[in-house]
Amino acid sequence: MTRALVVYESLFGNARTIARAVADGLSGQLPATVVAAAEAPTRIGSDVALLVVGGPNHAMAMPRRATREGAVRDHPELHLATVDVGLREWLGELSLEAPGLAAAAFDTRMDHPRMLVHFDHASHTEERLLTDRGCRLVAPAEHFRVTAAEGPLQAGEEARARDWGAALAREVAPAR
Repeated sequence: MTRALVVYESLFGNARTIARAVADGLSGQLPATVVAAAEAPTRIGSDVALLVVGGPNHAMAMPRRATREGAVRDHPELHLATVDVGLREWLGELSLEAPGLAAAAFDTRMDHPRMLVHFDHASHTEERLLTDRGCRLVAPAEHFRVTAAEGPLQAGEEARARDWGAALAREVAPAR
C-alpha cells in the first residue's frame, strides 16, 4: 500500500501543527505518516507516493544549525531534540528508491513586516532541495501564517492546511 510521508522541522510547534493537519487532510485518500526531520528516514522507498516537507522561516530562510542554536539561546524554554539535524540537513541526505517522487513543500511565516516577508525563502529552498534530489513538485509551496515568530498560528490556518493536504492527495491519487 502506498502512503504519504510528511517531514517537518518545528522550533515553536507551529510547523508541527501544520504538518499534522496536512496529514489529516491527506489521510482521507492516502495514509499519512508525520515525522520530525531529525527522526525521518533518509532513504525513501517505493511505498511512499507523496513526500510533503515543511518548516519555519527562521532568520529569513530555512533554519540552520546556527539559527537553531540562537533560538535555544534566546528561548530557554525550547527543548529541541537536536540542533544538528533539521529539515535542511535531512533534505541534503535524502535519497529516493525511484526518482520522480511526487512532492510538495510548505513553510510557516509572519505576514509582516512586508519587506521581511518578501525575503522569507524557506519553502523556495525546500522546493529546490526536493527537485535536486529527484522529486517532482505537484503543487506550488504553501505558506501558513503565524501571528509572531513564536506563534501562534493565525486563525483558520490548521483548517487551511487540512484542505491543502486533501488537495495534494487528490493530485497524486490518480497516479497511484
